[in-house]
Amino acid sequence: MPKIHPETKVLIIKRLKTRSTADVADTFNVSQRQVQRIKKTFEDTGDVFDKPRPGRPRKTTAREDCWLARKSKASPFSTAAELHETWSPEVPVSTRTVCRILSQNGLHGRISAQKPALNKRQLKNCVAFAKAHSLLKGWTLEKWKKVDFSDESSVELHHSRRKYCRRPTGARMDPRFTQKTVRFGGGKIMVWGYIQYGGVREICRVEGNINSLKYQEILATSYIPNHKRGQILQQDGAPSHTSISTSKFLKAKKIKMLQDWPAQSPDMNIIEHMWGRMKEKAWKTKPKNIDELWEACKTAFFAIPDDFINTFYESLPNRMDAVLQANGSHTRYYIWISQHHYLIC
Repeated sequence: MPKIHPETKVLIIKRLKTRSTADVADTFNVSQRQVQRIKKTFEDTGDVFDKPRPGRPRKTTAREDCWLARKSKASPFSTAAELHETWSPEVPVSTRTVCRILSQNGLHGRISAQKPALNKRQLKNCVAFAKAHSLLKGWTLEKWKKVDFSDESSVELHHSRRKYCRRPTGARMDPRFTQKTVRFGGGKIMVWGYIQYGGVREICRVEGNINSLKYQEILATSYIPNHKRGQILQQDGAPSHTSISTSKFLKAKKIKMLQDWPAQSPDMNIIEHMWGRMKEKAWKTKPKNIDELWEACKTAFFAIPDDFINTFYESLPNRMDAVLQANGSHTRYYIWISQHHYLIC
């Protein structure tokens, strides 16, 4: 029997003042029994709305629910099944009930974020860098615009990012619903790139490992030709970046460096956004070999809108504040995806 809307019930009561039950039932396309029930409800309560129903009685007490929530907070990585084993309410409940009680207490099951472990020295260096490059020290957006962010990244041919699917019960191993994997990712490429405010960018493919000489060659062919006077190059503390020969090379080319860049700080290096977006777009083309993967990466890298880059430059003052508030630890700007970092703003 279809449920009648409260507004329709009000109209039925009004019509019953001048018309019969049968006529009203025909007018609103409902049964006479429904009209009679609505009329009786109105006569008894003076209203046409349904009373709230109590529903199924709770199996657990509020005290038991609080104990379960405290247990979950004390051990956040315990599953609902594990909590269920250690929990002994007066009335037996299912694991699903445990999940529901935890959700009602604001404790939802989520995939935990994976982040690099930071030691005390690294945390201290992050705080020191953020303080030295905060708004209080004069690092406004205009000053950040002069910084060119650079980095290397490896891209696998077949990524191992988890995929969700909807499948019937018992079809977990059906080939239609399984994600195909290749050992060692099916091969990978190494790329180096840099970005500037306004959308200027460059990317190049790197063969083999990057040593000091190879890094200097990359800079000579992919960065220095586009380098503008007054621009500052940001790079991480990789040995090839900080070696004596590379330092002499940069000094000879009169390239100013962003000093004291802290280790393990993807939250602050905005080019990580580019790698995340580039990989996402490149993998969607389903390249068959590493040469096709390189072409897909290059196309995706240069197709990223300039506004995308500018947005993250504009977030840099807030990033420094976020690092300070987190005492050098990871911030909301950082998320781990697949084999590389991907950040959000």
